[in-house]
Amino acid sequence: MTHPESSEQTIYKRFKPLVWLSIVAAIIWAIIAEAPPTKITIEAGPKGGFFDSTALLLKEKLKEHSIEATILNSEQTSKIITNVNENKVDVGFIAHEVKPGEFPNVKSLGSIIMDPLFIFQRTELNAKTPADFKGMRLGVGPTDTGGRIITDIVLQEYGISPDNATYETLSLSAMVAALNSGKIDVGFFLQPTNNKIVDQLGKSGKVKLVTIEHAPALIKKNGFLHHLTIDRGAFNLMRDLPSSDIQMVGVPVTVIAKEKLHPAIVTLISLALKDAFRGPTLVSNRGAFPSMDFERDLNIDPAAEKIYKNGTGYVPFLYKIFNFWVAGVLDQIALFLSFILTIYFFFYYLGVPKPFEYWKSGRSTRRIRALERLRLKATQGRPLSRRDLQKIQRIEDFFTSSSKSSQKASHLITEIKSKNQ
Repeated sequence: MTHPESSEQTIYKRFKPLVWLSIVAAIIWAIIAEAPPTKITIEAGPKGGFFDSTALLLKEKLKEHSIEATILNSEQTSKIITNVNENKVDVGFIAHEVKPGEFPNVKSLGSIIMDPLFIFQRTELNAKTPADFKGMRLGVGPTDTGGRIITDIVLQEYGISPDNATYETLSLSAMVAALNSGKIDVGFFLQPTNNKIVDQLGKSGKVKLVTIEHAPALIKKNGFLHHLTIDRGAFNLMRDLPSSDIQMVGVPVTVIAKEKLHPAIVTLISLALKDAFRGPTLVSNRGAFPSMDFERDLNIDPAAEKIYKNGTGYVPFLYKIFNFWVAGVLDQIALFLSFILTIYFFFYYLGVPKPFEYWKSGRSTRRIRALERLRLKATQGRPLSRRDLQKIQRIEDFFTSSSKSSQKASHLITEIKSKNQ
C-alpha cells in the first residue's frame, strides 16, 4: 500500500532543483565575493618616522602573499583615524587620545610599542624642568600630530606658551638638524626608544634629556598618558648617557583598521606585528607588546587579540591547514556557511535528502527523461543514431544491473525499438 505524499514533500519535489541550484550559486558567489583583497592602503606619518617604518614592514609582509600595500605619508597624523573611520584608507596608526564612541567604524589591531615624549636640550643649557623653557626657542611638531598634542599638554602644564617662548614648527628631520646646529634650544620628539633618530641623539652626547619630575601627576590629569622611565646609562652605559634616570610621559602606538577589514588581512598583519614587536625596549619588558590592554576606547579585533595571547608559534587553525587564500575565504564566510547549514537542516527536516542521496535518487528520473526524448524522436520518424542506440543500451544495462527495475523504462525501451525497426 502506498502512502500519499505530504504537502511539504510535494512542494520540495517541485522546487528541489531550484533549492540546490540556489545553494550552490550562493556558495560560489560567497567564494568570489569574500576572497581576500589584492590591494590595501596604509596611512602612515612622515617618512622616516615610526609609523612609516612600521607601514613599510607590513608592506613587505603582505607582499609575500601577493597583496599590494600602498603607503600614504601624512604630516597630520591625528587625522589618520578619521580617514580610516570614513573608509578612505584600510589601515593606519594612532598615538593620541581617542574618545569612546567617536570612531565607530574603526577597530584596534593592537598597541605595538610605547612612544615616550623625548625632550632634548642643547648640552650647554641647563633646564631642570620644562618650566625653565621661558624665552627659549622650542622645536615642536606640526599641528594635528600626536607629538604636538602631547607637547602642548606638557608645556601648558608648566606655564609655557607662544607668549613666553618661541615655537618653531618643524618636521622630524628638520628638528634634528636645527637642534644639532643650535637653531633651536629644545626639541620635542614623540618616538619609540628604538627609533634611529632618537637613538643617535641619545648616544651623541651633543644633547641631553630633560626630565619631567611631575610625570605621575600629569598622567592622572590626562588619563591616556603613561608614566615612563629611561634608566641611567640606557643609551650608552660606558659614557653614562643619560647620566640619571629620566622621568617621561608617553603614549602607546596602536595599529588601527576599518571595521570591515578582511579577516585574512587582519591575520597577516597581526602575525607580522607579533614577530616584530615582542622584544623589550628601554621602557617595556619582553612580551609586553603587541597588546590590546592599552587602547580600550576602540573596538578590538578578537582574532588579533587571540594571536597576541597565544605563544610565538601560534597560527590560527584555518591558516595552518589551508593556504592563505582558501583560509581567508573560509574565515570570511564562516558565518554565511553556518546560515547555509541552518537552511539545509530546515529543509532536511521537511524531507530534503542529502546531496548525494538526491543525486542518486535522481539517476532513474534522468534516464527515463532521456528515454522519453528518444521515443519522441523515433515517433517523429527520425532515425536513431548509433550514439542514441548506445545510450539506450546503457540505460537498459543500468536498470538491469542496479536492481532498479522500472516498468516505465522497460515500456519506453520496447516502444523505441519497435518504432526504430
